[in-house]
Amino acid sequence: MRDFMKDLLPIWPETFLLSAVVVSLISAFYVPPSRARTRADKCIYTGLLAAFAAMCLIKVPDQGLSIETPSFVLDKFAVWVKKLFLLGAIISLLFGADWLKYKKYSRFEFATLIGFSVTGMMLTVSAGTFLMQFLGLEMMHFPLLFLTAYKRKGERSTEAGTKYAVVMFLSSGLYLFGVSVIYACLGTMDFSKISAADKNEIMPALLWGVSFITAGLLLKIGAAPFHSWVADVYEGAPSPVTALFAMIVRLGVIAAFARIVLEPFGTLTFYWRPVLMIVGLLSIGIGSFGAMVQDSIKRLTAYTAIVLNGFVLSALVLGNAPLLLTFLTSDLILSAGMTAVVLSLRVGDELIEKIRVLAGQGQAKPVRGALFSLIFLGLSGAPPFAGFWARFRLFKEMTQQGFPFFAMMLMVGGLLIMYVYFRLIRRMYTTSAKEELSFAPAPMKAVIILSAFLSVFFFAVMGALDGIFQTAFLSSG
Repeated sequence: MRDFMKDLLPIWPETFLLSAVVVSLISAFYVPPSRARTRADKCIYTGLLAAFAAMCLIKVPDQGLSIETPSFVLDKFAVWVKKLFLLGAIISLLFGADWLKYKKYSRFEFATLIGFSVTGMMLTVSAGTFLMQFLGLEMMHFPLLFLTAYKRKGERSTEAGTKYAVVMFLSSGLYLFGVSVIYACLGTMDFSKISAADKNEIMPALLWGVSFITAGLLLKIGAAPFHSWVADVYEGAPSPVTALFAMIVRLGVIAAFARIVLEPFGTLTFYWRPVLMIVGLLSIGIGSFGAMVQDSIKRLTAYTAIVLNGFVLSALVLGNAPLLLTFLTSDLILSAGMTAVVLSLRVGDELIEKIRVLAGQGQAKPVRGALFSLIFLGLSGAPPFAGFWARFRLFKEMTQQGFPFFAMMLMVGGLLIMYVYFRLIRRMYTTSAKEELSFAPAPMKAVIILSAFLSVFFFAVMGALDGIFQTAFLSSG
């Protein structure tokens, strides 16, 4: 029995969280409707905290822990990314609890759907085969379809849910077609076997399969040129669900993509580098220009996410897992702050989504304006704030590895998004406030303060994070 439990050690966190999801469903049916949401929330919080504690307690060797059937690997890369998922999910649940109270919704399934989706994210990042990865991706995305359309009487939410459903089914179809081509070429879906296989003789057909998988995952991420759905879904979804998308959903797909790039097809650099370079530059350019013309804070968040996707995908060009983790960590910190700003823009009892409400807030509310500005400066990549450090290392390594022109193009793209946020900060301090913001709810206030603090002092924790990230390489299991 002891050996059996030890063999299952890598999947304990997922087991705890999935058990909490099942218990939340059962318990919510056996209590009065007025208490069902509170009971479900407590179960999911318990599951998330238990999973996080398990992630902290499990000792992972350099070669990782694995289960052969189904192929599942827990390496240091997966451990850190899963911790980001769990932290982001807790923040989203805090946002969701306040939003449900604000909207006077008593339905209990909000937290349960988030817990189920996060379980899928955790399975995805540890998948050792395409089959396991696909199951994790679908487990991640199906609850998001319902969460996006959660406001059943809201036209925007229903429209966003419909668009997201079409996009996800299309992306899954592309992914599955690519996997079927790879299976036809190599006779396996196992990452370690694909990595060891001789790919030269079947290269033309193999690249077709890889291309379809790439298109499917880039569509799920919302990277350019597959980005057209992102702004509509971010705007139409309930604000806590927008926070979930911006913080961890995109991180989950990027981590899955990184495992494919760096493991089974790590030798195909002649294919990955030009593709990722083009997609990275397109995402940064289109995202920055799109952000310039927005009047909705949620659409601005969406285009900012597209820009962040561009920088993360550019980091994959180098095949550098520690640098990738630096990007994912700073993205979570700043995206959490940005979505907290979105949820805190309230005039009276009304939640405002227009950027105009930020005008003059730096003068009217100096402390709040300063906190908002620090988050915006981090997202812009201005030195010495959080977003700057990962980008600086990316530019430096790109130049050292012989891609100075690409590094220069990335710098120009970074200046574009910097202009967007500098213009927003100027508007906060050089115009008069026409509307007075209400006090931010406690969860949003706490996240805004923490995000602003880390935006300023991210450099102070870089040394400790580097020590963790330098050992966080992927293993094939």
